[in-house]
Formats: sequence, C-alpha cells, structure tokens
Amino acid sequence: MILFDENNLSPIRRRTLERLTSAALKLYQEQKFPSAEQITQEAEYAKVTLKSYFSTHSEFVEYVVKQVVNGFDKPPMNSNAEENVEKLLTWGFNELDSHEALMRDALRISQQRWQECASGELESREGFLLKKSNRKVALSDALSPLEEQLPQETVQKLTMLMSVLYGTEALTVLKDSFGLNKDEVVDLTVWGAKLMLRQALQENGKG
Repeated sequence: MILFDENNLSPIRRRTLERLTSAALKLYQEQKFPSAEQITQEAEYAKVTLKSYFSTHSEFVEYVVKQVVNGFDKPPMNSNAEENVEKLLTWGFNELDSHEALMRDALRISQQRWQECASGELESREGFLLKKSNRKVALSDALSPLEEQLPQETVQKLTMLMSVLYGTEALTVLKDSFGLNKDEVVDLTVWGAKLMLRQALQENGKG
C-alpha cells in the first residue's frame, strides 16, 4: 500500500521521496538490485524512511518504474504503420536497455505476485501485476493507420502479438537465452513485427 497522497505531499516529504527515487535509480544504473536498506543508505536517510511512504519494498520499485516510464518522451507517429512500429521498437528497447536492472527487478516482482496469487497468498488478483497499459497505448498509436485498411479484430490481434515482441520480457529472453545485444534485439523484433504486419495486410488483400 502507498502511504501518501502524491498530490498533497509537503515540500519536505516530496524532497525526501525524490531523493529516495534518485538514489534507487543511481544504484540500478550500476546494475545493482538494491534493497530498501541500500537505497536509504545511498539517500542518507534512516532505514525506516521508506516505510513511511510504502508498505513494501516492491511497491517502491513499482513507483520508481512509474516515474521512469512517465518520463519517457515517445517519438511522434505518422501515417505509415510500418515506419511507426520500427520507430517505436527502436526507441523503446533503447529506453528499456538504459534502465535494464530496474525493469528486470520490476519483472521479478510481477512474477512473484503471480506466484503468491496462484498459491492463495493474495486474496485477489487485482493489482498483482504491473500495469502494461503504456505498451498497449503505444502500440495502438503506432498501428492506428491500419484502422482504415484492416478489420478492428485484426488490428487488435496485431497489437496483442506485437506486445509480446516489445517489452522487458522480450529483452530478457533474447539477451539471456540467445546472447543478443540491444541492437540485435531491435533488429530481430522489428523484423518480426514487420512480418506480422505484412502478413495481415496480405491476408486482407491489402498487401
């Protein structure tokens, strides 16, 4: 549980939260997976400081992810869906790669919550996964030029399939299982996304 109202924080409480967030990002940039104690130590606060903002360390990590994602400056899209997809994936994987440790930790939390839900440790599935709406919105925007060329159901299927190619999960699998670097991940996922798009157009007589 988040123990504060972000819109009504006092100046001192806001500065403290910002310092904690900056400390966490600094440690993650060093490819570390910092504990709550390490983060408060880096920010030069007492160990209990984080507990006055978040009931669990996982919720703090999610908050940091939200701040990072909200700071992303997504490239503008145009009227060409194929160009949009290439631009989005190239930009997106560059951003994810630059915050890889943080994103991997967020993925770990998501998997941990799924396990807790499956084992009955969580009373409800609500909120146990990190929100993925940003990915859906970005892909929907990139594929919007197809709305006049393909059935809505087909565009929706493309959005769902491309969401598998675009994100921390894909970055992790392709790096860890196949030894790809970031640029190779971009090349492969852009190639795959374009194949999907062209196949959908061809099946609907538009290719």
